[in-house]
Amino acid sequence: MRPSDRLSCCLARYEYNLRLMQTETRDGVSFRFVPGLTQLVAVGWVAILAFFFLFRYDGWRFPLKMAYLFGETFPTLAIGPYFGEFWRARLTDAGCVTTILATAFAVGAVAINRLTPEKNLLTALLSLATGLWILSVSILLVGAATISGLPWVFLLAGCWLLPAPRRFFRRVGSGSEKLDGWARLMLACVIAAALLNLLSAMTPPFEYDELEYHLGAPAEYIKAGRIIALPHNFYSNLPQLTETLYLLALKMSSGVAAKLLHWSFGLFGAVAVYAISARLWQKQIGLTAAALFYCVPLMQDLSETARIDLATMFFAMLAFGALLYWQQDSRDNRYLWLSAITAGCAVATKWTAVPVVLLPAVVFVAVMTRSFRLSFVFCLLSSIFVVPWLIKNWLFLGNPVYPLLSNVFHSPYWNAAQAALLGRYESLGFDNWTQSVSLVWQYSFKEPFTVPLLLMTAPLILLLRNVESSARRAGWLFVLAYIGWFLLTFRPWRFLCPTFPLAAMIGAYALHIVAQERFVRMIVRVSVTVMVMVGLTEAASVTLVDERDYMRLPPQMSFVQYELGQVSREEFVERMGGGMFEPIVWMNRHLPAAAKVLYVGDARMYYARNPVVWSTAFDQHVLSEVSRRATTTAQWHDLLHQQGIAYIYINSEELARLGKNYGYLRDVNWKMFYEMLQEDAELIHETYRGAVFRLKD
Repeated sequence: MRPSDRLSCCLARYEYNLRLMQTETRDGVSFRFVPGLTQLVAVGWVAILAFFFLFRYDGWRFPLKMAYLFGETFPTLAIGPYFGEFWRARLTDAGCVTTILATAFAVGAVAINRLTPEKNLLTALLSLATGLWILSVSILLVGAATISGLPWVFLLAGCWLLPAPRRFFRRVGSGSEKLDGWARLMLACVIAAALLNLLSAMTPPFEYDELEYHLGAPAEYIKAGRIIALPHNFYSNLPQLTETLYLLALKMSSGVAAKLLHWSFGLFGAVAVYAISARLWQKQIGLTAAALFYCVPLMQDLSETARIDLATMFFAMLAFGALLYWQQDSRDNRYLWLSAITAGCAVATKWTAVPVVLLPAVVFVAVMTRSFRLSFVFCLLSSIFVVPWLIKNWLFLGNPVYPLLSNVFHSPYWNAAQAALLGRYESLGFDNWTQSVSLVWQYSFKEPFTVPLLLMTAPLILLLRNVESSARRAGWLFVLAYIGWFLLTFRPWRFLCPTFPLAAMIGAYALHIVAQERFVRMIVRVSVTVMVMVGLTEAASVTLVDERDYMRLPPQMSFVQYELGQVSREEFVERMGGGMFEPIVWMNRHLPAAAKVLYVGDARMYYARNPVVWSTAFDQHVLSEVSRRATTTAQWHDLLHQQGIAYIYINSEELARLGKNYGYLRDVNWKMFYEMLQEDAELIHETYRGAVFRLKD
């Protein structure tokens, strides 16, 4: 070959390699494999996960179910006689929630004004988070004295007179980045999901946990006239930042206001995902991340309740996001301290945020700075935000972390048998590392309503190298949080929820990089769109199904029909879930208001008008004590009367479930209990779920 030909060949090869390198390094990121193989793996991964969700979990049925339900329901829809009553109540609820959020934002903006010289969307959310904590502590302090004084906490709204909160509303340029069609589609999906979730949130509370303690404990505080010790409800002695806000919502409005507050946490979580992703990368990535996070069916499942998981997600996302911001300019520690504040707020919602939020953040700070002092200060600052609830527990029960560490802080309300029962329930579930590896795979696919979208997109980042430092750090934060969840909790998916926004961010970033080539982009985006739409149709189906009998067609008591005023609130509560609250509604109508009722097998006392004696599956129940002391049916009767109990409500269905799953009341002498009912009580109301007895005088 002549020298000139050899030179031409070398130049052609160099030009090809240059084009290949330019393709690989688009957006500053290179593919781990050659572009063709990387894109093939990406398409294959997305297609397999989409197939897995659509057919393994029957996701393909959701759109069909929604269409069929809509066709059956539409002819029955009409404005009912309770339409005005419903919407007047919802406007009151919305006004209450708006006032709570506005007050929290104002006081938070003033409190952290020096830490937020930039007035942008993220610092506004950080101000809101801080203000919610301040408002919650204020409610705790006032409520410990008197529930009737709770409206005084709204004096904190006077912070609007100061300049700090108003600075966020000065006109700021929106930026030059334009949204493409994909970004607009993702925005539309988020809005649609928010509206569907809102329809579910506007119904009376019905989920077990919210009725047992998230709303059950505040309801008992209101009955007592102040915040008191509830030794029969150990959940009420966990950190209660969110439940304290619910207490204010219940006092000022209703349980629906508490549900709307929880719904707003989910929406603010999606906004936080967008704000952080858009600031770190691009608006398009931010909107994709928000959709990946918010448009999964699990978000609808949580939004329709007054639980606390969406609040934990919101605080956790801000904590992780502030850490990522801080690492962009580690010379300025203001975002580090803001991260510590919001991590502390996350822990103040539930203890499991310690291994899933606080611990990963502390490890991240230690690795990034190689400074034990800075990570210690971070941990100490976060811990301060849990102290108010620790003091409450110390004063009420003698144990700041009740019921944990019961062998160190002895309490008359918690014994070794209860600790052993709770320990068995919270077992880590594996005996060796080999078994734990198989459990990682098992738990990764346990929650069909969340896993598919996150597993579809987040692992795509493994196909990339030389990614932006912020994306790489976000990935490591997620890994640390997952390790904390897997090793230090008993692994229900709700405990991992705080990491879902982070996983959505990682997935959106990887999706943006991998799907640069037109064909690959089309395949990946179509797959993601189908998954998102399936999630939205599932959320829509929930609003259309009959809440009394899920199999009844056409539906006669769906969320939509209730919101159109076709069913009254009392009728909806009485009939929902096949009449699971019918005995309670009956007792509210027929029993004397002051009569004390013993609940056996049911801990959902939220709707009860009467004073109620009950316990959770892990707490000491009155029947256990009576069973230990009484040897005859007459003694059973007398001991119950001595405690002022006039009626007994037995939920036989729940009694069987709780006994099977939790060992509930296994120490009770049931033979003598039922003999006592035959001899010294009379049956006054009965359904297939349970019965109400009146103790004879």
